[in-house]
Amino acid sequence: MPLEPLDFNPDIVCGRLAALGTAPCLIGFSGGGDSTALLLIAARWARQCDVPLIPVIIDHALRPESAREAEAAASRARQLGLNPEIVRWEGDKPASGIQAAARTFRLQTFARMARDVNAQTILLGHTLDDQAETVWMRLQAGGGPDALAGMSARSPLPLWPEGMALSIVRPLLDVSRAALRNWLSREGQSWIDDPSNESRNFTRIRNRQTLAQLSDGGFDVAELCAMAGRFQASRRSGACEAAAVLLKSATLLPWGGIRLDRGALGDAADRPAQKAMEAARAAVSGDPSPRMDAAKRLLEALKASASATAGGAALTLFRGEWWLVRDPGAVAGRADQAAAPVSTLPLGTATIWDGRFAFTRPDLEISLLGKTYPTGITAETLKAVPALARPGLPLIRQGGQLCGMPGLSGSADKVTRSLAKALIRRNLFEDRPPAWFDEQLHAQTAQGSH
Repeated sequence: MPLEPLDFNPDIVCGRLAALGTAPCLIGFSGGGDSTALLLIAARWARQCDVPLIPVIIDHALRPESAREAEAAASRARQLGLNPEIVRWEGDKPASGIQAAARTFRLQTFARMARDVNAQTILLGHTLDDQAETVWMRLQAGGGPDALAGMSARSPLPLWPEGMALSIVRPLLDVSRAALRNWLSREGQSWIDDPSNESRNFTRIRNRQTLAQLSDGGFDVAELCAMAGRFQASRRSGACEAAAVLLKSATLLPWGGIRLDRGALGDAADRPAQKAMEAARAAVSGDPSPRMDAAKRLLEALKASASATAGGAALTLFRGEWWLVRDPGAVAGRADQAAAPVSTLPLGTATIWDGRFAFTRPDLEISLLGKTYPTGITAETLKAVPALARPGLPLIRQGGQLCGMPGLSGSADKVTRSLAKALIRRNLFEDRPPAWFDEQLHAQTAQGSH
C-alpha cells in the first residue's frame, strides 16, 4: 500500500537499505525533492552501517544554470560527510529524443563509476508517482502485461554487458511525492525544483500533468500502481513457469550453444514456451533484452521442424537434434574472416566478447573462428558443434600462440567464462532468480558439459 503524506517513516526505508549489506553503493542525486529525501535517509544508513556511499550528480548541461545547481547539490552532499562526484554531459546533444539520450548517458555513467569503486548497487529516488507515470505512459503505448508491471523495487541496470551484476534499487517506490515533500518540510529541509519538470516538450511531463488533472477529478492514481503490482506478481509467476520449461527442454553446452528437446518445448503452453525460448535466445545471442517477437518466430519454426534465424540466434538441425546457436551472420564483423572484429568491452578485470564470454586475461587475442581453421583446430575438435555455429565461435591466442576455443579445446577454459547462465537469469527474472532455478540450472549445465 502507498504511504500517505503523514504516514511516511524514514526508518522503514533505512530497514530496506540495511538489507543491501555493507558494499560500496552509488546514489543518484539531483537536488530535487525525491533524491534529497533519499540522500538524507541513505546518508544516515551509511553512517550507522559504515557503508561507503557515493552521490553521483549528473549535470546534463541542458540549461545555463545546470553547473551551478550541480555544485549546490554537491555542497549539500558534502555537508552530510559524503564525497560526491559531478559528471557533466559534454558534447553535442541530439535534436530529438533528448530524454532517452540523457537516460542512456546516466546509465553508462552509473555503470562506469560502479566498476571504479567496486559497487554493485545504484540507489534511485523513484516514487509512487513515477511508477504511476510509467504505467500510464506504457498503457497509452499499448504495452502488454510485462510493460504494465512498471518499475521494480530492484532490477538489473538495463545495459549489457556494462550493467552485468549491477542492480538499481528503488527504496521509495511505494512512497508518494507529497509524502516525501511533507517530511522534508517537517525536517526543515529544502530542495531544488528543476524548471524542466514543468516543460510540456517532454512526454513524461505531459503525462504527469494529465494524471494530476485526472486526480483532481477523482481518479485514484494509486490504482495504476496497484495494477502494476498485480502484473509484477503475474510476471514473476510466468517467469517461474518458463524457467521450469527451460530446465526440461534445454541443455547448455560450454561452447555457447543450446540443445533443445523439441517435444518438451513444443508441448508446453504457448506463453511459458515462448518465454523459455526467449531466455535460450538471450543465452546464445549475448543479448538479454526482451525480443518476444524473435522468440515466437523461433518457437514456431521449431514446432514446424524448420530452420530459422531471429534476434541474433539461429535454429538448426544437427545429427537429428535441434540446436539454438549464435547466428554467425549477426556477429559484428564478417564471419568468413578468422580475424574479423567482434564487439569487445573491457569491464573491470575481464573483457566481454560479443556479450557471450568473459575473458579474464588482458593479453589475449580473441577472434572469430571463421571458415578457415588454423593449425591445431581440426574437424575432430568441432565434431559435436553444429556446422552453422562454427564460424561464430571465439578463437583465443596469446602472444600469437593458439590457446584454443572455450569449451572445446586447449587451455581456453582457464581464462574464459561463459555468460549464458547470467543472460538467462537476467532475461527471465527482474529480481534475483529463485534458489531452485539457480541450483537446477547449474546442475543441468554441468550435465551438458559432459
